[in-house]
Amino acid sequence: MKECARWMMGAALFAVMAAAVWRSGLYFSTDLYPVWLGFGLFCAGAGGWGLYRFNRGQTGEQRLINRMAEASPLAGWVLCSPFLMMLLYAVHGAIGSVSVLGDGNQALRWALYGSFVVLAWVQGSDKRGRLVLAAVWHMTGGLLAMTALLSVYGWFPLPYAIAYTADPEVSATGARLAGMLQYPNTFGAVMGLFLLERLFALGPLLQRQPAAPPGRVFLGSLPLLPYAAALLLSESRGAWLAAGAACAAGLLMERRRMAAPLVFAAAPLAGAALLYRQLAAAKLAAEPWPGLLTLAGLWAGGMLAGRWRLRLRGEAAGAGRRRLGTAAGGALLAAGAAVVFGTVRERIVHKFGTMSARQAMVQDAWALVKEAPWLGQGGDTWRLSYRAVQSSPYVGSQMHSGYVDVLLNTGLIGLVLLTSMLAAAGLLIFRRCRRLLPSYIAFLLHVAVDIDWSYGMVWLLFFLLAAQAAAEPSLVGKKTGGVLASPPERIRRHVPALLSLWIVIAVGSSCLAYRGYMGHAEHMQALRSRDNQAAAARLASSLRWNPADYSAALDLAGLVPPPAAEAILHRSLAYTPHHPGLLWALADNAGRRGDAGEAIYWTSAALRQDKYNAGERTRSLECLLQLARAEYTAGHETEARRIARFGFGLYHDYARAAEDTRLRVIRNDREFALTFEAREWGRQLAALSGVRARWTVE
Repeated sequence: MKECARWMMGAALFAVMAAAVWRSGLYFSTDLYPVWLGFGLFCAGAGGWGLYRFNRGQTGEQRLINRMAEASPLAGWVLCSPFLMMLLYAVHGAIGSVSVLGDGNQALRWALYGSFVVLAWVQGSDKRGRLVLAAVWHMTGGLLAMTALLSVYGWFPLPYAIAYTADPEVSATGARLAGMLQYPNTFGAVMGLFLLERLFALGPLLQRQPAAPPGRVFLGSLPLLPYAAALLLSESRGAWLAAGAACAAGLLMERRRMAAPLVFAAAPLAGAALLYRQLAAAKLAAEPWPGLLTLAGLWAGGMLAGRWRLRLRGEAAGAGRRRLGTAAGGALLAAGAAVVFGTVRERIVHKFGTMSARQAMVQDAWALVKEAPWLGQGGDTWRLSYRAVQSSPYVGSQMHSGYVDVLLNTGLIGLVLLTSMLAAAGLLIFRRCRRLLPSYIAFLLHVAVDIDWSYGMVWLLFFLLAAQAAAEPSLVGKKTGGVLASPPERIRRHVPALLSLWIVIAVGSSCLAYRGYMGHAEHMQALRSRDNQAAAARLASSLRWNPADYSAALDLAGLVPPPAAEAILHRSLAYTPHHPGLLWALADNAGRRGDAGEAIYWTSAALRQDKYNAGERTRSLECLLQLARAEYTAGHETEARRIARFGFGLYHDYARAAEDTRLRVIRNDREFALTFEAREWGRQLAALSGVRARWTVE
């Protein structure tokens, strides 16, 4: 029975990671719902089974209690921190924040991360469990790399696996590999984690030669070329820099035993550089069969060349042959780097537009941080508030810095909690399993400048790293002969409470995930329906399942009469008080109802939250003009002039903002400019209000 439970836990870990890969890295919360629903029910069942066996006095949980007894404070903090983050978001949802939906989704995410790391920690309690953790890690990396590369050759078609662009700021070659994650930067960063793990795993493996079987060395180095090729094809400068810096730090710590792995890996890495050069020149549109043959040839050639150079440096070889092997490896690494640099030189040296946008985002974020420095404003703070504080019309609903995003959501309290968890995991890895340290460093570095933490899979990989480190045999245990003391009675007393708490969290989160899943399913059915009445019924059902879903509320408001739409929008606004889309919809609804006062109020509120929206500004001018004309036709000239003057004031502000945007050297990703229709509505508003104005914007 114990073995069956252990295999079921391993299968659950495999299933979660496979689902995370298949579901775009769990970037979208709607993809998270079914994954957490299944995994949460499994965790609840596992906790219930453990509690039943413990209360029956069975000794099957003795190993778990022993594991709890020997757990270090570092491992304990890593295990507890995700649930504390979940609690922090739950508190935000209870006391009010920018988005109840965002708080709920973030709480679900952290419940998933916490349950995953607990299960992985329990799984790593023996040698067989450690093999399971390693297999989960390699399965995830292999799926990501091979599906991405096969999509390049047309053998595994994936939507959005390749990101095409004509902007030299974004890509030097016009095409970047994004794989299952559909975002090249994060895909490159993840491939960097797997590449560094394999590279530094070769050190201990090659040190054990000739005790280590040749087959283990071959299998251990087999993923080097696909991981390196995927990293290069992502063309992510941040991922390259983070991986390079982490590799340099790892080499400084492990310099005594990394010479042989570098010599061995030089040929696969050079082969990856040649593959990158070929595929980049073809804009990732390779011929299927010739391309696969090239891939297989470079892969096999790199492995054979690595083995040959390793023999040159063997213990039986002379000093001259060793120097020759080392020089050959260094030459191959330098040649590979030169090939890559020659392809992307212009973008690396001169194109920094995307960095300026990131800098502007971080600077604008401080205005939101100052509003709630200690607790933040809850989940999705930047997504829903950035348009109110942005200094230029860039597009960036995701904060390109994980640390700043956590600071916005949870304030200094959440950031301190998170950084202490990261530090505890780092110390655990440093003490137990240093070969994982470069991957950990790359994880910390790249998230500072990109959206990696928006992907649930990235967090799962981090916790898998920590669990693998915690599963390594303790040096203290080895020195004392590895004999475990009997578990303290106080730990035994806490087991039922901990299991009960885990069951409550799993069941409660599963219920929340089920409501989210059903609400999303109803919403998708409504979008597919061609009958407006049926679609409205589906959307109403979606809101009953998930009242905080503002997208369903906006869609439903567009299908029902204005009075009913007003009530729907107001209810949704209670869950998301500053959502620009809801505010614009309320302004438009007031115009449809002929309520000028409400239209003016909601238009002003929407402009405070979304000042660089040219389309909505233009529509608001048209709406105010129609309201002013209606008042004028009804004989209310004073009211008509008041509305027209307000509308002309909005037009004047719009024209001034558009002129300021045109003159400043900034990014204008939202294409904010004065529209032709706005000029016309401005003329007519001025004529109706009796204001003389200059119409053209130079």
